[in-house]
Amino acid sequence: MQKLKIFLYAFLTMCFMSILETKAQTRQSTYNNIGWYCYFGDHKISKKWGIHTEYQWRRTDFITSWQQSLARVGVNYNIHPKVMLTLGYGYINTFTYGEYDSNAGISPISRTNRQGKEQDFPEHRFYVDALVNNDLTGFELNHRFRYEQRYMGLFYDDNNDRLPDEWKLFHRLRYRVRGALPLKGKTIDPKEFYLHAYDELFIGFGKDVGFNIFDQNRINIGVGYKIDKHAKIEVGFFSQTVQRPALINKPLTPIKSVFEYNQGFLIAFTYNFDFSKKEEPKKEEEKKAEEKK
Repeated sequence: MQKLKIFLYAFLTMCFMSILETKAQTRQSTYNNIGWYCYFGDHKISKKWGIHTEYQWRRTDFITSWQQSLARVGVNYNIHPKVMLTLGYGYINTFTYGEYDSNAGISPISRTNRQGKEQDFPEHRFYVDALVNNDLTGFELNHRFRYEQRYMGLFYDDNNDRLPDEWKLFHRLRYRVRGALPLKGKTIDPKEFYLHAYDELFIGFGKDVGFNIFDQNRINIGVGYKIDKHAKIEVGFFSQTVQRPALINKPLTPIKSVFEYNQGFLIAFTYNFDFSKKEEPKKEEEKKAEEKK
């Protein structure tokens, strides 16, 4: 019961961060049902160094249509047993999804052209991470700080066709707090279930950020299962709130931004390979060889 109280307290604290989403008269809202299917992996190649791999298949209407495709790779470096830095690159495609209502100022996140053809726009993303583990007794806790440079293909011609060689640079900071609560004992061990939750806040900055300083917020809460020491799977409720510019800004309807409320579920599979050399077994083999001599 005490563990559950701690877990709920942590989750309510994370939800409190979403007060930045307070309502305003210049806001328009749109809603989508989403399903995100994700793979994550951090693979050790030595005691200090590793490789990060990731792919996220993001869908709307839970699974039937595209929202985004995201592939990410990075290089990990452990500067401390509890602190890992990552330098990486991601390629993201955002597809046409969501409502269209010119009178309300709502347009799809990616435009259709004048012939009605749906389009996607690409993004090249460079990022730096700092992951800090701050585990408590009977409760896993970590913080992730991320800085992103986003090169986005957001330019269109008079036909609303995307211009492939025109890019705009955006900057973004992200902070995520994540907790996991074992349902048995004080640690999450193989073949055991656990509860997990996180909240992540996104803040845009730079000359092109405009009034979209608050970029988005994500909340995830669910259950996980640790398959073995390398693999785990998590399933849970997922909520994404995104702020984006409105299509229009008429004097009589001064809509400045569209708040997109996306809710559904997230399924994540994690598998961490270990390619590092096992020094201890080698030492034991050397000892045995010396004894034979």
